[in-house]
Parts: sequence; C-alpha cells; structure tokens
Amino acid sequence: MDLDAPQGLLEVARRLEERGREAWAVGGAVRDELAGHHRADWDLATDARPREVRSLFRRTVPIGIEHGTVGVIASDGVMYEVTTFRRDVETDGRHAVIEFAYSLEEDLARRDFTINALAWRPATGELRDPYGGREDLERRRLRAVEDPATRFAEDYLRVLRGLRFAGRFRLDIEPETERALDEAVPGTRDLSAERVREELLKIMGGPAPSAALHLYRQHGILAMWYPELAEAAVEDPRWELDLGAVDAVPAARARLRVARLLLAIAQDPEERGARARVVLERLKFSNSDTDRIAHLLRAYEPVPAPTDSDAQVREWIAEVGRETVRDVLRLHAATARSAGATEGQRYLVFLWRRVHAQLLSHAPLTRAELAVDGNDLLALGVAAGPGMGVLLDELHATVIEDPALNERESLLDLAREYAEMGGLLAGPPTEEGRA
Repeated sequence: MDLDAPQGLLEVARRLEERGREAWAVGGAVRDELAGHHRADWDLATDARPREVRSLFRRTVPIGIEHGTVGVIASDGVMYEVTTFRRDVETDGRHAVIEFAYSLEEDLARRDFTINALAWRPATGELRDPYGGREDLERRRLRAVEDPATRFAEDYLRVLRGLRFAGRFRLDIEPETERALDEAVPGTRDLSAERVREELLKIMGGPAPSAALHLYRQHGILAMWYPELAEAAVEDPRWELDLGAVDAVPAARARLRVARLLLAIAQDPEERGARARVVLERLKFSNSDTDRIAHLLRAYEPVPAPTDSDAQVREWIAEVGRETVRDVLRLHAATARSAGATEGQRYLVFLWRRVHAQLLSHAPLTRAELAVDGNDLLALGVAAGPGMGVLLDELHATVIEDPALNERESLLDLAREYAEMGGLLAGPPTEEGRA
C-alpha cells in the first residue's frame, strides 16, 4: 500500500530503516489517509530509543523525551515526531505511566480505538491493522480496542475523543463501546480543563463541528462541562440553527466558531457576554481569548440599519472596535447562511462594503486617533481631570460625524470653544496653546 506521505517523513523513516530500525507511520495521519482526508502532520513510531534517534539526525528537538518522543526536523524544514514504541504500566483515568516496548504490536495495543490502531511502514508499504480499524472505517463504525470499559478507564479523555471521531467521520458507535462510553462520562469531570478545551478546539477545527456537538448533547458532555449550553440545547429548532451557524464559520477560525456556539447561551448581550466568560474561564482559555470572545458576544447586535448614515456606521465601528468588526459581521453571515436568509445575506454584503469603505478611509475611530491629545488641551488651559475626558469624547464624536475636522488647528479651535462653554479652562493658555 502506498500512502501520500510527505517527503520529509519518508526521509526520516528511510534513515531509521538504514540503521536497522523499524519506522512506522502511526496515528491520525494513517487513519485520515485511509478515510480520504489528507493531512500534513505525520508521526513515526520506532523501536529505536530516544538517544539513538537523536544521534541519527542533525537537527532534533527533545519535545517529550521522557515519554520517548523526539522532534526530527527534516530537509523540508518540517518537524516530525518520532516516538519509541511504548506500553502502559499504570493508568488512573487522567495520566499513564509508560515504559518503552520492543514491538509495534505492544504500541498499537495501547491505542484507544481501532481506527487509530493502524500503522504503515513506508519502507515496505505494509499496513499493520491488528484490530480491524480499516474495516471499521469502511463500515463507519467506532469501536474501542479490545475491552471498551478498560480503554475509557485508562484515560477518560477518550470519551471526548471518541465523540469527536464519531462526529468528524460520521461513525456509528458500536453498542458495547457506546455503553462503556456512557458509563465513563462521569469520569470526565476529573479531567483537566485544558484537555477538555483542546478537544473542543479540535472539534471546531474540523469540517462540521455540529455532528460532534450533537453527540456531546446526546451523551451528557454538554450537561457535564457546558451546562449553560445544555440549557440552550433544549430548544431544538434554535439549537439546530446555532449548530448550523457554527458549521458556517470557516474552519480556520476555530475560536470564532467557539464564539458562535456561545451565542446560544442568552439573548441579552450583557448576559450573554457574562455567561460566556464563565464558560471560557472554566475551560481556562487565555485572558485575551476570553476578553475577545466575550466582547464579540456583547457587540453582536445591533448592527447598523440600511437607513443609517455613514457617521452612524463609523460610530458603530468605533463602538465595536476596528479589529473586531469583521468578526462580528462573519458571525452574522454564518447565522444568515444557517437560517437560509437570502435577504439577510445580501444586506450583510452591502453593510460589509460600507464598513470596508470606512476602514479604508482611515477615518478616526478612537480617541487615540484624534489629531490632538490631553497635552494639547493642557496647553490650552484646560484643567486636568474628568472634564478633560469629556472634552476629548466630544471632539471624538465630532470627528466621527465629520472626519475632515480631524486636523490639529480645527480641533484646537473646537476644543477652546467647548472648554469655554463648559467652564473647563483652569487658566490662560500657554504659548504653545496660543500657537
């Protein structure tokens, strides 16, 4: 059998084989190739120990040396993980104590599902499939390796992985495996939030997250880890619309898909942002991701109406944020596509053109983009304090209405006028202010 492996991987495998070692491509790349889904990240398993692997290649990275994994950088500049055959010695549902093994069979025996217990040897083209994983792929069946209860008890993350694989490849879960999976769901409560988050992001990076998210609901993972979403999922028509919109967001934008999923939490923008923040913090998303997604959900609505002026469009962009506005429109476009709202999609294209035109015009959208700042106002004699912030806000509103006024002299004249009207002058202007 000839799989479409990258040249860099073939080069690494050839080097190991020339030294009398076995080199097998394993894991998701082999599975995906057999399923007709090409992927770039390939891994190798070998009987060579880590020290020997490092001695064979000029450029290596000890990315998981204690677990037997060495990163080998091939001539194509890509790093391929090369891992020594392993077997589990002890497991507790979250972590495994492993030791090095001497055969590929031992290594494949510790895999979770038959579709992942596949190995391909580039040197000979041999496919090793001791548990019938290729047939399971063809029959669209998810089946655990050997005893399902034992497999899930070894690592409860396999519950989430199983649902992800079943959703991505449209697999039916084999009955015995499904019973063991359901019984293992409570064990997922003890998983680290980081591992649960990464599983969600892997789902969001797939072609159609909705299939796995349906399984999350069906098998109790929503109730366990996402109770806020479990409440929203009670309304089937609305839930279907939300999941369709998640699928409609480009797969390359996994975190934006997360944002679209969390839109289902509540209708009120402030409540939605606050509850989404709880979910994101529970899963230990970074502060920047949490802040950005929570802001997106608060800024999701309303959007400008067709009759709004250019000034009102600029005001909306300023409120949403220059860096955020495109993603807000992407979320709306995904919702419109999921709902089949043709007119809504047309309007969003029209609105995007208006927004794009304003962004290209470089109209000042924040106070920081004003042609004057606090120092200029001090020089005018404006007293430091809250009044200065109010005055800058007024100047900002003025240039939002008419960007042509964002010139230093024009704004200083306006500032002087506003300050006199508001009694904000603390003293005579300095020479710089008079100038």
